[in-house]
Amino acid sequence: MDQQWGPMHQLHHTLKRDLTNTLLIWSTAFFALLVVGFLFSFHQIEHYMLGLVADHRLSYQTREFAKHLDQQDNRTIQQEGDTLAQGDIISAILMVDASGELLHLSMNKNSIPALVLTQPVNMESLQKQVKNHGHLHLFKRKIPGHHATLALIMDDRPIEIALFSATTWTALLLLALVLISIKALHISLRRSLVIPVEKLRHAINDGQMDQQAIMALEQTLPDEASEILDIFDHLKHAHTDMRAQITTMVATMPSCFWCSNDGKTYTGASDRTVDILRVPSSELMGHPLWAWTGNQEQIAVNHRLLQQGIAKKRTRLDFAYQVTSDGDTRWFGENITICYDKQDQPSVIYGIINDISKRKNSQQQQAEALEEQHRLQATSTLVGGIAHEFNNALAGMNGNLFLIRQAVTDEQALVRINRIEQLINRSATMIERMLAFSRQCSTHPSSIDLIEFLESFRISVLPALPETLRFELHLDAIRKRQRSERPLILADMQKLQEVLFQLIDNARLATRHAIAPRIDVALEYMVANDDFLRHHAGLSSRELLHLTIEDNGNGIPDEIKRRVFEPFFTTREIGEGTGLGLSMAHGYIHQIGGDIDFDSHTGIGTTFHIYLPAIINHSDVSPSDSTILRGHNETILVVDDDKMVRESTCSILERMGYQPVPAKNGEQAVEIFTRRQAEIRLVFMDILMPGINGIEATRRIRKLSPDMPVIFLTGYDRTQPLEPEVYAENTELINKPFRISMLSDSIQQALAGNLGKSQE
Repeated sequence: MDQQWGPMHQLHHTLKRDLTNTLLIWSTAFFALLVVGFLFSFHQIEHYMLGLVADHRLSYQTREFAKHLDQQDNRTIQQEGDTLAQGDIISAILMVDASGELLHLSMNKNSIPALVLTQPVNMESLQKQVKNHGHLHLFKRKIPGHHATLALIMDDRPIEIALFSATTWTALLLLALVLISIKALHISLRRSLVIPVEKLRHAINDGQMDQQAIMALEQTLPDEASEILDIFDHLKHAHTDMRAQITTMVATMPSCFWCSNDGKTYTGASDRTVDILRVPSSELMGHPLWAWTGNQEQIAVNHRLLQQGIAKKRTRLDFAYQVTSDGDTRWFGENITICYDKQDQPSVIYGIINDISKRKNSQQQQAEALEEQHRLQATSTLVGGIAHEFNNALAGMNGNLFLIRQAVTDEQALVRINRIEQLINRSATMIERMLAFSRQCSTHPSSIDLIEFLESFRISVLPALPETLRFELHLDAIRKRQRSERPLILADMQKLQEVLFQLIDNARLATRHAIAPRIDVALEYMVANDDFLRHHAGLSSRELLHLTIEDNGNGIPDEIKRRVFEPFFTTREIGEGTGLGLSMAHGYIHQIGGDIDFDSHTGIGTTFHIYLPAIINHSDVSPSDSTILRGHNETILVVDDDKMVRESTCSILERMGYQPVPAKNGEQAVEIFTRRQAEIRLVFMDILMPGINGIEATRRIRKLSPDMPVIFLTGYDRTQPLEPEVYAENTELINKPFRISMLSDSIQQALAGNLGKSQE
């Protein structure tokens, strides 16, 4: 029994000692503050009480002495004065007339051993004598109706003694109340806290109590303790359920779970080790960490990283490493959690292992795609330079052949000259394709309705296709759009025909051995989101026309997919192709601000995807003054390095009712905006400029004014991908040449704060 209640007594004594110490400390502090306050205010209280007694006595005695003086009863005055002087507080009483003559004197010799009075009586001299006695005080008042003054010499020692006595008894009473409160709190604490807490502790430590016993105990406990018992019971059942389910949970985890008690060997592992590590969990028990990898260097690296994490008291570590077995290389990602004890030493280590080979392979593919893009860009630059040099050489050849033809009359020589001219023309065509790949060929863009273009193209290409090949257009999706929204693009019709001829010809060759060869061409509208724009960095607009050319041919083998757009690469027989067709298509589509991609599966077929920036024409009515939304003299900053474009844009804005401010480059634009940002409402920004380009200038402007609307003006003939700022909020992209009505509408949207919201 003593052992059972020992902790309760220990708790009781601890609470008692802590409570007693706390109360004693606070009581001592309270009494100390009380004493300090009393000492500081004692004399004020003493003087105040003495003043009250003197005032009361003077008020009464002046009235009485006035009556006696009226009756000339000096005898009564003497008796009353002597009586008053025999008290404890009044040491002497004097009555002096206006001339200073002493009319009456009663004095207590015990209070005033020596008092010198001279005739006439000087009150100031009397005041000095009284002050020499530390406990005496002089109070005086005129007697009403007479030229006489009554003076009282009073002793403050009786009041001082009374104050000390009252204070002492009050302090003793407070101390008694504190001690009684401590004892009462101890009794209440033991009954209301110590005993219930001990019962609760026994109930928690027991762990074998059934629900009926717990309910019986709850009725004897306070509400707070009962709530704790309810919470414990709930947690106990939850813990039991968790222990029962933890095995199932670990087994169903898609990852491999392991634990280690010493940080060196495995002490537990889930059954997923067979699927992920290809090692049974039983073979891991007792073996060193990462021994299953079979790579001593990797084991040493992982151990070193683990020990470094423990030295830095880290609770979470992330690993990624390769394991090669049976010629198969796999990537693993491992998350390690380290639990420390009170001495900051590792108590247990948990690990979760995942096979991340797919993710790593995807990252590698992305890296290879980026490398291919860089390689194509480098090749494009090289091919463009070579083509320009060849054009110069061919131009010289043509000139010299012309001169030779004028001087030669021999028919055989003329035939040879004609053959040379044919070879020069053939070379010129090849160089034109090379320039298309490098996006440097000369074009004559115009507005093209793709529905009319594709229908006309189908009629022209059908005679060149085999009769067994089914060639169809799928334009239902595009025709469901409103009639006013024609599928327009800005491109060179001849170049676009060459692109489609090349793709159709490739599809024709790919379907030569198909049982039912077919080529399907489809067109649809689409609006690109941010992810799509990041993947297709060359696109110049969100609003796109998606053109697909699909065949059911033999597909493109995986080993040559990355080389499809490479110039001079071909899988055709010698003499059947130059290897410039797809590279030309790739270059021209990028030149007009679009992109081209493909999906292909061996034995199933290939689909080429062409994304072209759309010109959404909402009306066939040509813009006029009635359709232009005019401004109200708002200031617009126009930034363009082309003087003619800059001046024409400013003239257009002036006619529309705006106040343009020209800037010839990015540096000047930032400098002007810094000075005049309070009045500038909108910025027109060209993208490609020497020095600070339009993107960087916009960044600097938006550091000064984050909400400043910006309209980017750019052409299709660009060789650099657009930055994310082109598609940011309060931003719009307008392609050159632009329609005046579209420009005026965009300005109004920008000034109203709605710029770019239609794209969200």
